[in-house]
Amino acid sequence: MPPWSAVPGHGEFRNERRLTTEEIATIAAWVDAGAPPGNKKDLPAKKVWSDDWSFGPPDLVLTPEGDFEVSGNGIDQYRCFVMPSGLREVRYIQAMEVKPGNRKVVHHVRAFADITGQALKLDVRDPSPGFDCGLSMIAPYKRISIGGWAPGVVPEKLPETIGVYLPADADIVMEVHYHRNGLKQTDRSSLGIYLHQVAPKNIAKSHVIMNIAIRIPPGVERHEERAKKILNAPILATSIMPHMHLLGVEMRVTATLPDGSVRDLVWAKPYDFNWQTSYRFKEPILLPKDTRIDVVAIYNNSDSNPKNPSNPLKEVRFGEATDQEMLVAFLGYIDPAATAPVPASSGGPQ
Repeated sequence: MPPWSAVPGHGEFRNERRLTTEEIATIAAWVDAGAPPGNKKDLPAKKVWSDDWSFGPPDLVLTPEGDFEVSGNGIDQYRCFVMPSGLREVRYIQAMEVKPGNRKVVHHVRAFADITGQALKLDVRDPSPGFDCGLSMIAPYKRISIGGWAPGVVPEKLPETIGVYLPADADIVMEVHYHRNGLKQTDRSSLGIYLHQVAPKNIAKSHVIMNIAIRIPPGVERHEERAKKILNAPILATSIMPHMHLLGVEMRVTATLPDGSVRDLVWAKPYDFNWQTSYRFKEPILLPKDTRIDVVAIYNNSDSNPKNPSNPLKEVRFGEATDQEMLVAFLGYIDPAATAPVPASSGGPQ
């Protein structure tokens, strides 16, 4: 069972994967009894693991034309692969699944819709599949985010009333972060996109709360860093996703409303880089204008952290590489007053 890091009592989530008190008691009693075997006739069928798409065949499957070779040594690499959507009308995404081609080196994936044509021009100039790109969001081809993947993220369908905006005639840019492992590798990751057949009422959006000035000293088991953001308009919060790297051990996100009351959004403890989760609220949370979002992150940059990538220990700052760190929380939301501006056509992809 995948781990669930959210501390009970600090948010309610519809994708919770936690054992109930009764289930835990049943397992404990079985262990205390010496773990006796049950009736073999009651055994369930052996689980058959599949590489199929989670929600059946996607409306769009986008894969680079060829394998990309990742050299064994050097710094982390960001590579962007460009694939035309083929959609002639505005559509809305209900779900997107990323299939990493080589999990040994794929650190995470982000996807964007490019309507500038710039990404395709950069791709054409590079003889290898894709082109080198960085984490920066300044590039015009990264202005429209449509989703992503990190270790542990489980694909999930949005409700019928919420969708991710996908403009007409867009190129899909798949940005892959590669962390070299000392051996030459190849990768060919894919995106599967499921489209709403009827235009949803709301467009999924996100606020990013981050601190790029973090400095994590060596040898400290519990080092605290903070970030905050004040909302300039009311929102209906739908999800929260903490993001750190290998030194991160816990992250707590709270909302302080204009009346001074404080509401927990999530407390991920222990945070696990290999099981990152977008925590989806059971019900959308109304956060008024001038609400302050506070993020408190704890890092362990000592020898007691078995995941610490630095030997010898060193000060760690914000950066895109795996041996650097991040302090980021993605707050998903919908606009309480807005609706999807352009209706999608009915039927399949256009």
